[in-house]
Amino acid sequence: MKSSDFFALLFFVALCLLVLIFPWTAAPEGGLLWAPAWSDSFTAKLTGLRNFGAAVNAYPYTSGFLKVGILATFGELLKSRLKSGRWHTPDLFPKFLVWGLYGMLFTLVFALFAAGVQAVSARGLWFACTKPYADMTLAENLRTGFSISLWCNLIFCYPMMLAHEWFNVSIAARKPVAGSVFFAALPPAVWGSFLPKTILWFWIPAHTVTFCLPPDYRVLMSAFLSLALGFMLTLSARAHAKG
Repeated sequence: MKSSDFFALLFFVALCLLVLIFPWTAAPEGGLLWAPAWSDSFTAKLTGLRNFGAAVNAYPYTSGFLKVGILATFGELLKSRLKSGRWHTPDLFPKFLVWGLYGMLFTLVFALFAAGVQAVSARGLWFACTKPYADMTLAENLRTGFSISLWCNLIFCYPMMLAHEWFNVSIAARKPVAGSVFFAALPPAVWGSFLPKTILWFWIPAHTVTFCLPPDYRVLMSAFLSLALGFMLTLSARAHAKG
């Protein structure tokens, strides 16, 4: 293990611990209030997680930007490390900004689809549970989580992934590229096979788990899943190259 690998692992562990022992909570008058988790029976009450949820609820867009921006950018560096052996990727800051904006978009879209699925279910057009999250049984939560994941991924995920590829191509070109240029550069196997298969076999099952979590933790879970998917795909590509 290189020294850079050790520091990257330390950074990732620190991020995870920050969520678990998050030392600020939302103040009633606005802003964040210092409330260290270790001062109030953390192991019994999960104070840090409650603090984190309260802060996310108070600042949804800011927290969405930071969560996805930081974790997805770390994922970009991890993929580069697995491919080239270096913790380096070009144009890292523009990519961080794009991921951060996606985090804000996820914050909106996740809430939109969660409310929408329950709204159409209340009209008898779908079979999700219409109870508040806290009142659902495990079976109701799984049914609702799957429903939200299914429609969110079928409607939103594919254009979102294509748009992100467009951003990557435009960042590399240092200018917005035309649609014809973008699709000419994007292999048909990517948009015609790889992206749909990823949605069906990874994102729908994975986001079923995401939407079974309390709303304040869903964008964070999605960011971790993006990191995990990038890691698995990079390892798979390396294995096929060696084979």
